[in-house]
Amino acid sequence: MGRVPQAASVEMVNAAFGPDGAEVCSKLVQRLGDKDKDVAERAARTLKKISEADAALLYAWRKALIAEAFRAVDVRVQWNLSIVLGRLPLKGQDKAVVVDLMFERLRDKSGLNRTLAMQALMDLSGNEAALRKRVAPIVREALEGGTPAMKARARKLLGVARR
Repeated sequence: MGRVPQAASVEMVNAAFGPDGAEVCSKLVQRLGDKDKDVAERAARTLKKISEADAALLYAWRKALIAEAFRAVDVRVQWNLSIVLGRLPLKGQDKAVVVDLMFERLRDKSGLNRTLAMQALMDLSGNEAALRKRVAPIVREALEGGTPAMKARARKLLGVARR
């Protein structure tokens, strides 16, 4: 997997969908906790790419991904795990814990962390009216007073044309 954090490992993404996919995903999740932040960042980016293709593939590691999201100190790992967790088909307690984490991240000093937490909350709310009702005002507020990234994401989430 290398030590260069710039991009996700295309080879690992492809391997995740092959016959040894479970082993690949397991190794990537383990690497999230690596003391070398470059290794952890690259694993997180690779998991994000896997989730883009098929988030359900990572469902078996949901507990470990949630635990790593709470443990992550590196903001880049946090960003990528927010995206991954938002895409997972979570239910029950797992979903409740992730929703709480994303609401906590909405107060983070990192504007991108706030932006991606907002995206994750919208993704998690899906067809769940009660959660969507809690998240929609946050997205509308970001449209008016968020960082430039939050405004852009809010426009996308709400389907609003740029002013």
